[in-house]
Amino acid sequence: MRKRKRLSGILLIIAALIIMQLPVSEADAASSSASDFKIESGVLVKYRGTETNVSIPDTVEVIGEGAFEDNTRVELVVVPNSVKRIEAYAFWGCDNLDTVVLGKGLTEVENFAFAGCGGLVQMTIPSNIRSIGASAFADCVNLRDISIASETTDIDASAFDGCYRLTIHCEPGSVADKYAQEFYERQKEMPEYQDVPEYPGEDHNGGNSVTPVPDNTVPSEPSTTPVPGNVLGSTQIVGNHAVFFIDNKLPTVMSSMEGLPSSADTLEPVGDLMQAAGSTSKYTIVDNRIIADQAYYRNMELGEAAIPLGIEELGQFSFARSSVTGVTVPVGAKKISYGAFYHCDGLERVSLPTSITLVEPKAFSYTPWLENFLSGMPVEGNESSDGNYLISGGVLVAYRGTDSQVVIPDGVRVIAADAFRDHGELESVMIPDSVTVIGEGAFEGCGNLTAVSLGSKVYQVKDRAFEGCGIQQITLPESVQEVGIRAFGNAEVSFAGEAFEIPNSYETTATRLSNEDYRNPSGEPGEAGVTVVGMDGAYAELEGAGRSYTLAVTHIDDTSALEQACIRSFKTSLPENMAVYDLTLLDSGAVPITKLGRQTLTVILPLPEHLSGQRLQVLTLDRNGQPELLAAERVMMEGVESVRFRTNHLSPFGIYGLGMDDSQEGLQEISVELTSQSEGPVVKGGGVGNVSKMIASGLALALGILLIVMGTLQRRKHR
Repeated sequence: MRKRKRLSGILLIIAALIIMQLPVSEADAASSSASDFKIESGVLVKYRGTETNVSIPDTVEVIGEGAFEDNTRVELVVVPNSVKRIEAYAFWGCDNLDTVVLGKGLTEVENFAFAGCGGLVQMTIPSNIRSIGASAFADCVNLRDISIASETTDIDASAFDGCYRLTIHCEPGSVADKYAQEFYERQKEMPEYQDVPEYPGEDHNGGNSVTPVPDNTVPSEPSTTPVPGNVLGSTQIVGNHAVFFIDNKLPTVMSSMEGLPSSADTLEPVGDLMQAAGSTSKYTIVDNRIIADQAYYRNMELGEAAIPLGIEELGQFSFARSSVTGVTVPVGAKKISYGAFYHCDGLERVSLPTSITLVEPKAFSYTPWLENFLSGMPVEGNESSDGNYLISGGVLVAYRGTDSQVVIPDGVRVIAADAFRDHGELESVMIPDSVTVIGEGAFEGCGNLTAVSLGSKVYQVKDRAFEGCGIQQITLPESVQEVGIRAFGNAEVSFAGEAFEIPNSYETTATRLSNEDYRNPSGEPGEAGVTVVGMDGAYAELEGAGRSYTLAVTHIDDTSALEQACIRSFKTSLPENMAVYDLTLLDSGAVPITKLGRQTLTVILPLPEHLSGQRLQVLTLDRNGQPELLAAERVMMEGVESVRFRTNHLSPFGIYGLGMDDSQEGLQEISVELTSQSEGPVVKGGGVGNVSKMIASGLALALGILLIVMGTLQRRKHR
């Protein structure tokens, strides 16, 4: 997949060379008044202007620490050749900065220089730059392309932390090339890499999508107001009611407290769900129980959040990177999902209820509430009398002590995911009888931990809870009902009571394709490809598959989940001609893979006879049970009329007809070469060619200039 971007990388490098040859005075930047710049002895201390395009004066030799910090106006900055150094935090938090031209005088991009620049999409590091410092571009969440010259020979490992969309363009064999390969492996571990989808309206090769709905579907009370940033929607809680705000330019996300049909309404099936509702509608609050995944992701209009009664689960990344400053989770809530408050940079107060039984990894990572605690500061809402523990609602969220022997305070009910992770000083832990749940990876990586007393009430020990510890033997109390994948690593496990067969237990992190080691850490990769079972004539291909997978296709009669989704979002029952299948993807482990992240599964299924000759649509469900519509096409596979669609997650799939296809064009013929039983279809013809020769210099210059100019204009056009 990275090789497919080689051509764009070459063009970006060419564009960089072009820019570096242009005198700064010729750059497209507005001239700023001298009074806009506070300059002391050649150091730009502060930019005080309001221009969007800024050309730094050539009297500046150093851009000082925080000189442009949190400037949300500036969009383009031209750094002159006179500048020798950009200090730490110089452009920190410039959310709309999308274009930076670096001058020839620089030799280093220092620590945190461009960290948190959410608007930065592409960047060129010219040949005069020798080093890129720690976190120099950290959390530039929209940075997609960066070109690094071969002369850059020192790149800090953390330089691009949090850049989960980034592709690095560089010369093969260079230091940057070696760095890029290592970075791509680290990138897979970045929380958002697998979980946060492409922004609405972006083409991501047939992945699951939602589309805008007509304005007249938005509730009339209260009046709607735009929400800035890339969010699906937002809800402010007033009393026990959800007050709905929506940006109509983005996919619709509504509170399901509103607009559901009454029991007296008659629901009629329709053939075209798109016509029924205009598009797919999604809800911030699903069935009055779940705050949906990414419901408020990057919503910068939030402050204190009072979540309404009745909510049982806060979805994955539900408030991540938002401006929420405090949160009160109501009694009755049970689950704080993966990354729920990840990188909420203003979150200083959290209040959890005693009903919480599960806090998944990364739930509070990079929040002041957690980071301040870990750095030794007091935080609001900590119920612990011992300063080494962060406890709320009986949930032990984090530990900051250094003792070799730890006695967890009585009254703790749940040990959250990663709470003691990598505390290498730990040798023994005593868990009180009040603890019922030990979270995922809670003690993972505590290599010197050899003695553990589990208490008498523990009934769940989650995945990898003690993975990587020094435990040789462990005795489980009679209370234990579930033990997750590799919960005790390689330790010998025995039972205090009568031995029983522990049911299969695994967490959602194990169902992500990228976490193959969680499912089967010692399994053989096998021959790369996908074997389809359960349906003759069915084929599948997984983009970038590095091992053997099995896709089980099963026709199912229970359509209740899809029916409920249609009623909720489309106010209609299922189309009468829908054929419903369950797709289950497995590697050599026993855990079903449900989330494919950036990879795409192409599925080809023989068409049922009653759908032959029709235009087709596919309906599926997201993790919260909300509908998604996928593009589908009829093809001929080995002489059999079939349907082909692409997806990045696994769930029930409903295929239905939209009426007879009157087009006169014949169906695309697809032939496959099965070089082994495990491989998916290989479409003959086509493919990505290798760039074997350098583009002629004149054409390269034109393409390079065009790339930069069009890219910048396009971004501003859609701003």
